Amino acid sequence: MKTTITFAAIALVASSLRSADVPATLPDPDAKPGDSTKPVKVYILAGQSNMVGMGNLSEAKNVYTGVYLSSDPAVPTGPFQIYKVGNFKVSSLKVYQPDGKPTDEPIAEGQFEVPKRGIYQLHPGNATCMMQLDGKDVVLCKAVGKPLHRNVTLEPGKRYSFKLSGFKGTPPRFWLEKTDLLGNGDLEAVAKREGKFPWLVDKEGNWTVRKDVYFQEARLAKDGKGSPLSATSNGRSIGPELGFGHVLGTFHDEQVLLIKTAQGNRSLGFDFRPPSSGRTDPNNKFESAEYKLMVEGVRKTLDNIDKVVPGYNGEGYEVAGFVWFQGHKDSFAEQAIAEYEKHLVNLINDVRKEFKEPKLPAVVATVGFGGHNMQDKFQRIHKAQMAVGDAKQHPEYAGTVASVDTRDFWREVDESPTNQDYHYNRNAETYMLIGDAIGRAMVGLLDGKAEPLPLTPRPRRTAGQQTAELSEEEKAAAQKALRPIILDGIATSYIASPRYKKSLLQEANGERPQRFNQFLRGSMFGLLNCYCAAGIDDYEWHVFGPDLNKAEWDYFSFDPPEELDKTKGNRYRKVTYPAGMTNWTNPKFNPVKAGWKQGLQPFGQMDGKLAPVSASCTSPFCRCGEKPKTLWEKEVLLIRGTLDIPPLKEDHRYRIVLGGAAHVNSGEGYAIYINGKLLAESNRGVAVRQGGQPRGAHIYVDFQNEFKGGKVTIAVSSFLRYNHPRIKPFPPRGHLTLQLEEQKLPTQLILGQENIAE
Repeated sequence: MKTTITFAAIALVASSLRSADVPATLPDPDAKPGDSTKPVKVYILAGQSNMVGMGNLSEAKNVYTGVYLSSDPAVPTGPFQIYKVGNFKVSSLKVYQPDGKPTDEPIAEGQFEVPKRGIYQLHPGNATCMMQLDGKDVVLCKAVGKPLHRNVTLEPGKRYSFKLSGFKGTPPRFWLEKTDLLGNGDLEAVAKREGKFPWLVDKEGNWTVRKDVYFQEARLAKDGKGSPLSATSNGRSIGPELGFGHVLGTFHDEQVLLIKTAQGNRSLGFDFRPPSSGRTDPNNKFESAEYKLMVEGVRKTLDNIDKVVPGYNGEGYEVAGFVWFQGHKDSFAEQAIAEYEKHLVNLINDVRKEFKEPKLPAVVATVGFGGHNMQDKFQRIHKAQMAVGDAKQHPEYAGTVASVDTRDFWREVDESPTNQDYHYNRNAETYMLIGDAIGRAMVGLLDGKAEPLPLTPRPRRTAGQQTAELSEEEKAAAQKALRPIILDGIATSYIASPRYKKSLLQEANGERPQRFNQFLRGSMFGLLNCYCAAGIDDYEWHVFGPDLNKAEWDYFSFDPPEELDKTKGNRYRKVTYPAGMTNWTNPKFNPVKAGWKQGLQPFGQMDGKLAPVSASCTSPFCRCGEKPKTLWEKEVLLIRGTLDIPPLKEDHRYRIVLGGAAHVNSGEGYAIYINGKLLAESNRGVAVRQGGQPRGAHIYVDFQNEFKGGKVTIAVSSFLRYNHPRIKPFPPRGHLTLQLEEQKLPTQLILGQENIAE
């Protein structure tokens, strides 16, 4: 080792003279190994999960279901969500009106530009309207009146001339839909599609490989694992090592070895706690364990450097630099935040002492979560990390320690593969920029020259800045402006979606599904949400027929001979009915003769009393927050009533809502009968949260003949519930109401059924 270090020190003088300046745009790798006559340059990369590397290599998906641009200035800019349908992004187009002369035929013309490159489909906002773009037809009306849309590729920064014709009166507001919703922020998108970091991709479109830089993962892989540096060296994700390695490979003539010893969810104040910080609990084997494992991984790699670095010829090595990228876990403890700077100083000093390099160059990459809108706890850690690289605050580190502010490298969710802020939304560009920046900072500490990578300025908001709340008038205007996009864009796409079109057609036709679902919100619920978002409530569910709250229901309650342990749920089961009641669902059954009583809904009890099951429930379909009017005395409840119900209408759907059992662990299974025939049954209650969905049954087409107008007998059975998963013993409780409802089918769905069927 002594010979190696001496040789490294001698070689350092010569190599520094021959190290190359680093340009802003790095040159393509030359596929040659480093100079094997000189000691290997070794860099230690340590930290937690973001140093492990969370930048997606490929397969990013767009976070938005749709992206829309509108010529209507009232359209709000930003993302919005339609419940059960998806996330969307809208914004107003930049539209420029020309100084044109009026014509006899109504024509609207002007120019617009788009913010992002992509494939777009233009919609003139009127079924009879035609549209031209730069003199070419992009929207035509077919003979049947259906517009024909052509996809066009548009570039940002370019103005496109448009012309609208075929309308009367005020020109309609046109809008655009971006149809190529490609995923953003993975390395495939950043480097191969957008052309950033061109040194990562060769002429054939493959990832380049640096034979002069070797990457060794020395912490997570047993006995270490490595390869010549490429985009795939870290597996299916990248960390800062890729950008860092390309910069240092450009700078050095020598072979470069990157040793990464990082582990996720580790703190500096505890897991990586350096020796100079002392111990808070000497008996805790995990305190300082990560620091020891870091040193162990580096030493094991260096002890086997001849087996690690390809072509190693005994030329020795030099520990040339240390990089630290961490800070998330310390944010959860006040003491860890307050002491972060002290521990970071001790870490740098202890690593230098460990590897006998008193002036070892060290670069600290700060936390950057949220960019310049960072939370206060991270700002405090950021301040501590920046302090160690400030020569005024730490003059002992002048020229040997640098801090890199990573906040400008933050990318928002819609620019990224996913919503995971603590992993920088898994954005590969972020990890590349951080790696590149810490590499250039390291070159500076080595007395080299590295031009900064040019960056587009990122938007900044003042701390605490909030979006102004819209007035009611502005909200109404925004909703009206969004309506064409929602109805003709989002709703139309939802109806045509392969995921929903079959079920929408089945629901519209009243077909019984192959598998019964006790919850009543099917695919139609998503379409209903589209109309609600557009301010249209024509297709809401409404009460149909007589007021069932005023109906005198016949009822009977009994404890069945088929007993079941009262600590068990899912009590719905076949039971023996009392004598003379086997045909209790039949319209001809005589409840008076059988000894039944009459009462009003809700039926229920809580510990034998007329009390709500859930005093906090305000749901209009559940109603278990209401005090029952009729006591449900024993385990099984049977209710029935013969009611005058109007005939069912065409182009409508119908359902029976069973209230009082929609919450988790609040109700049991049930059976619903129409004129003595079983319409639907559920053998269990609600075991997991369902987002406040009503239970019951739709009136399917095979039962619609029972509702031709006139007398209809509705009968329902259910069971009390005695158990609770967390509270024991728990008193018996039950609650039951019925409501008959109708929904008008959306005209858009009725007219589109032919296309859906196709």
